[in-house]
Amino acid sequence: MENKKYYIIGGAILFLIIILGAAFAFSGGPKKVANKEVELTWWKTFEDPENLSELIGDYQSAHKNVRIKYVKKDINDYEQELLNAIASGKGPDIFTIHNDWLAKHIEKMAPAPDKLIGQRAFMDTYVDVVSSDFVKDGRVYAIPLSIDTLALYYNKDILGSAGIAQPPKTWPQLIDDVQKITVQSKPGTFSKSGVAFGASSNVNRAVDILTLLMLQNGTKFYSDSLNMATFDQSIFDQGSTESFNPGAKALEFYTQFSDPAKKTYTWNAKTDFSVDSFAQGKLAMMLSYYYMKPTIENRSPNLNFAIAPVPQTTELGDKVNFANYWGEAVYKLSPNADEAWNFLAFLSGKESQKKYYSKHSLPSARRDIISEQISDENLGVFAESALTAKSVYKKDASLYEGIFLKMIDDVVLRSFRPEEAVRNAVAQVNLILQK
Repeated sequence: MENKKYYIIGGAILFLIIILGAAFAFSGGPKKVANKEVELTWWKTFEDPENLSELIGDYQSAHKNVRIKYVKKDINDYEQELLNAIASGKGPDIFTIHNDWLAKHIEKMAPAPDKLIGQRAFMDTYVDVVSSDFVKDGRVYAIPLSIDTLALYYNKDILGSAGIAQPPKTWPQLIDDVQKITVQSKPGTFSKSGVAFGASSNVNRAVDILTLLMLQNGTKFYSDSLNMATFDQSIFDQGSTESFNPGAKALEFYTQFSDPAKKTYTWNAKTDFSVDSFAQGKLAMMLSYYYMKPTIENRSPNLNFAIAPVPQTTELGDKVNFANYWGEAVYKLSPNADEAWNFLAFLSGKESQKKYYSKHSLPSARRDIISEQISDENLGVFAESALTAKSVYKKDASLYEGIFLKMIDDVVLRSFRPEEAVRNAVAQVNLILQK
């Protein structure tokens, strides 16, 4: 009887082993994700490898099974090269996107796992414009390592010689300053220009400047559903019964500086490119980004210039600035998408970001680091401006750019009224939205 009992128990155990083995075989066996060898290829523009090598090393030390291959790409053909690589099935695991590319490329991107990077935490960590640009339907699609905003570069010697003690804080003040500064050696040739405004081809980031002016004027660019452009529509000024067209008003303001009939005439299509003119000491003021500062310093090490916040419509209203930056995204069909997002989460952490900025000084997009950067002599203006920065939705950024450049030229070169130029631009944007 004793032996029979042992036979029964042994048989039961054997039956259980068979059942478990079958279940294991059905499920594909044990997963060894943590020990799987992973190589992540990362494409990024502008960034030299040495600025990221320490952080990549830190991550690889903590994740022995992961190797990260960083590839710096040329911005001139980057987007097309990326599209070609994805089309051929050889897209990188991680790639850089501009802050206005999400609408165009979202189908190629894997959102961050909610448990790793949730929308609420993301919005609390980064300035508002980042959530506006990189969050869609509650999911995070890219993470910035820094942010850039427009600022007012000004030549202190030129302003001082014109009796101007401080850079303008409002656009009416800038208009007054331009008239004091501008000198024509002969009609249409400026030996000294007040500001690089008015043209399209020789003003660095002319479209961004015009978009900033439109935002400051209260322009609503699209319907709530984003299926129709509305930046040609009039609005009522606060506390007034009279309406005005904020988009046309901004375009008229921008283009007046290249109109020979205006007192503000200070720029035209024959003038040198704005950055060159500023570096040569022939231009008093221009709007540009932080990334342009080293270029000016290298070209003209003795140039006596400083940087101030962009002027506003008034000193009393809410400030509005304009953002231009890049974010890191994960390829939708990457076999290692989760590991790629895990790396980006590490890379964007506060301590990692501080280590990154120690390699090269950049304005942060993280609120907790911005609060420390505001007092920095070099970064302060840009750090503070990030808190009020905005952007504009673009279904296709390159097409949008061309339409806005044409809108400027329609007024300056083809004598269109601003209202007409804006109306034509809206029609062209709507054609893009309907595709």
